[in-house]
Amino acid sequence: MRLKTFGGLWIESEQAVVMSAVRPRRLGLLAILAAAGQRGLSRDQVLAILWPESDLDRGRHALSQTLYSLRQDLGMEAVLAGSELRLDPTRISTDVEEFRAAVASEDWQHAAALYSGPFLDGFYLSDAAEFERWTEKERSHLARSGLRAIEKIATEATREGRPDIAAESWRRLTRLDPLSSRFAVKYMEALSSLGERASAMAHGQEHAVLVRQELETDPDQEVVRLLMRLREGGVAVPDAIAPAPPRLPLPATSSQETFTNPSVSIPPAAHSAISEAAPKPVSLDQPIKPARLSSRLRWLAAAGAFAGAVVIGAIAWRKSAPAAERVPVLAVGKIQDLVTPDSVQLGGVLSEMLATSLGRLTDLPVIANSRILELIPGGADTARVVRTDAARRAGATQVLEGELIPLPDRRLLFELRRVDIERGTVRRGYQLSGSDRMALFDSMTALIAADLRVAPPSVSLAQVSTRSPIAYRLYEEGLRAYYQFDAYAANRLFNAAIREDSTFAMATYYAWRSEVAINSTKQDALADRALALASRASERDRLLITTHIGAGRSDIRTVTAAAETLATKFPNDPEALMRAAGVTGDIARASALLNRSIALDSAAGTHPNAVCRMCDAFGNLAYIYDWADSVAAVEETMRRWIRLRPADHAPSAFLAEYLVGIGRRGDAEIARRRADSLGAPKGDARLQRLLWSLRSDDLQTADEICRAGLAEDFHDYRWLCAISLRMQGRYRDAHTQVHEGRAPGSQVVHGGLPKDRVNMAILDMEMGRPAAAADLFLLLAKEVQSQPALPPGVATRNATWNLTLSATAAAAANDTARVRALIDSVEAIGARSLFGRDRLLHHFLRGLLLAKAQQHEAAIRAFRMAIHSPSQGYTRINYELGKSLLAVNRPAEAIGILHSALRGGIEGSGLYLTRTETHELLARAFDAAGQRDSAAVHYAIVERAWRGADPVFSARRNAARRWLVAAGRSVR
Repeated sequence: MRLKTFGGLWIESEQAVVMSAVRPRRLGLLAILAAAGQRGLSRDQVLAILWPESDLDRGRHALSQTLYSLRQDLGMEAVLAGSELRLDPTRISTDVEEFRAAVASEDWQHAAALYSGPFLDGFYLSDAAEFERWTEKERSHLARSGLRAIEKIATEATREGRPDIAAESWRRLTRLDPLSSRFAVKYMEALSSLGERASAMAHGQEHAVLVRQELETDPDQEVVRLLMRLREGGVAVPDAIAPAPPRLPLPATSSQETFTNPSVSIPPAAHSAISEAAPKPVSLDQPIKPARLSSRLRWLAAAGAFAGAVVIGAIAWRKSAPAAERVPVLAVGKIQDLVTPDSVQLGGVLSEMLATSLGRLTDLPVIANSRILELIPGGADTARVVRTDAARRAGATQVLEGELIPLPDRRLLFELRRVDIERGTVRRGYQLSGSDRMALFDSMTALIAADLRVAPPSVSLAQVSTRSPIAYRLYEEGLRAYYQFDAYAANRLFNAAIREDSTFAMATYYAWRSEVAINSTKQDALADRALALASRASERDRLLITTHIGAGRSDIRTVTAAAETLATKFPNDPEALMRAAGVTGDIARASALLNRSIALDSAAGTHPNAVCRMCDAFGNLAYIYDWADSVAAVEETMRRWIRLRPADHAPSAFLAEYLVGIGRRGDAEIARRRADSLGAPKGDARLQRLLWSLRSDDLQTADEICRAGLAEDFHDYRWLCAISLRMQGRYRDAHTQVHEGRAPGSQVVHGGLPKDRVNMAILDMEMGRPAAAADLFLLLAKEVQSQPALPPGVATRNATWNLTLSATAAAAANDTARVRALIDSVEAIGARSLFGRDRLLHHFLRGLLLAKAQQHEAAIRAFRMAIHSPSQGYTRINYELGKSLLAVNRPAEAIGILHSALRGGIEGSGLYLTRTETHELLARAFDAAGQRDSAAVHYAIVERAWRGADPVFSARRNAARRWLVAAGRSVR
């Protein structure tokens, strides 16, 4: 059993399984004794740290109870309880004691490996201030030794000409001490020596921004001088990172509720990566302007870095502006219904009706009722004070409150007060009487419009909502259930509202959203109905419906203009901004919209039990930066998210997946443990380990998992295990598994499974039958086009993709006539797709023909024009571009674009080329660039992966092995 204290605090069994049942204070006791080592601590010393406020008897009882509980948790006596308390080294080892021993013996390699993060990082005990002081003291002392060990490794690697190891060590130091200019400079120099000058400059800029933010001073002159030298050396963002003009994106499916696909292409390369003046931060009080068609990648980090100033600026403006100059931002508070019996509960309905009615005033900012319900914590009621507080946090400056009162002869009196939220004073009162509720709301809206001198609405409330009070009640209750995370209850209520009024647009839209949340089969029918009814909603709601559903359906005809109008007209609505960001094709525009959405939610101070729109926006923003292949921007976004929501598991879980993709498996494990400790949902741990092993090129572990997994659950494991076999060059085994439903080495045939025609086509191409692959991909494209039930945008996207794959296979078969015939179809059909990748794919096919004709310079230009994302796009583009760059002796450029391909996934667009083949070409590029240490790393991966490969790989594997032997590298 082992106690881990660096990078967190947890116990691992001998099988490296984390033991999660031990309570925090018991873990704290183990940490204290681990730090004390074999000298141990007296009971009084332990009491002074863990129970300083308790009297002696009570403290000793608490300690005894903790020791007893530890024995029960661990199933053994891990603490030796003599005159001093100490851990029993025969039963439990600790990384901190091993670390101190390594430092004492100057075994810097071992010490650096053990120091995986700050001592007890992220571990806290409530009501234990003395423990916190003790932790800080120990953490500081251990950090000095840890930094020293890593710096020793970095310095030695630099001296011995091992740039990969040096860069990784300096990177670790910059993460542990991000304000150190010395570490920043060393890391930038190491990146530059690897040929990654753009990354070096990006890190320098990030460091400069951080120093200005945290220390309120300029960065060290050494950092500035190095940035200048890199710039003077002609460094710009490489074309490989910024290949194409802005394009429009597409979420993955028609029923996608969350942002799961990138919304931007990468803009043209910046001519300089250093900005003389920082870009203006997104302002809460400045309308967002329509999108521009060009932007620079240097905006990526800056947009996020300055977002922290947004909230402060907004608050200052609201405090300092004279009252007479303010345009009120209205929200609807509690509207009491004194007409209807309490059992009917229509109070919330009146608030919803008035908010919808006021939403028709296009010149007056009104907070949507759904936004108010978002900000009300789960379990809270909708009393006056709760709604008013939610309105204030949503950005409202005034709130409307009032009553609907019965009069004789079935008449109604509608009284409203417009209250200043900050002062609590009534700014104006309104009173109307009548016999028709809808007419009263129309008249009240017109009265408020006249008072505030804005244009009245042009249509009645009944035309943009429902005349049925029962439908309204069910809808309002459905909204409350939806925003308190009860999707099933919400779904029942929304569908009940539709049964009362089948023309109620917003009830239909939210019914669709709830169907998506519960993964129902009725999604498409409700989406069709909501789009058809969108014209019967207020302007904001109509644009929201059109943008949200249209984006999922790739409806380029309507969604682009709707999204732009939504963001421009409703710049203070976080959901409007986020939905628009999911559609816009400009990376700076999307980043601005998401950063503004985050700033609005930050200002609102989202309650932990309420909907976190900011969390969705952070995830979307990180996703955009990931598609832009900006490591620094993704990590900074995750740090911002964690700072604002430290108790959320989502950012750590997202970060873990991202770190695996960029080759930092150890850091990913730490992030995943943090996510688990914060309550992240538990998935299939073995499937996750399989995926991580594949993305880390650990094919031995992947093979072991597949043997067990396929035997137990062939259906769930066959997809990833087919990828594993392809990465190992075991095409015959993969063919048996895919075609016959039989795992390698097994005689058991798993029948009744749907045909995996995608993998069948891929294997045809990889096993020397590209013409058959071209035929199968063409058949898939025609089947998609012949399905009338598919939304046109979805059919367009799938057809473009399969036609491109068919043409790629035809090129491999040297059928250039077939490629030429397909190019025009790919261009024409792709032009109708909302997904930016599809409109660029025809350039790739032209590049294939040019490369076959040995016109590599022209092919390079075509391949660059085809790149939608350097890391998350079609990785075969990266591969073919790398081959052409090597053909014209430009290996340094090939290194960058091939590295980007390895940072992507192994599914989606990355499915059609194995990581092993990319490693092989990258090794050749490093060798051609004279970077033999880096070449050795990638050749070693290739040699290991193909040891059990089919005979067709023998020559390539032997070539990698011969290279390693000639370079003096051990081959085991």
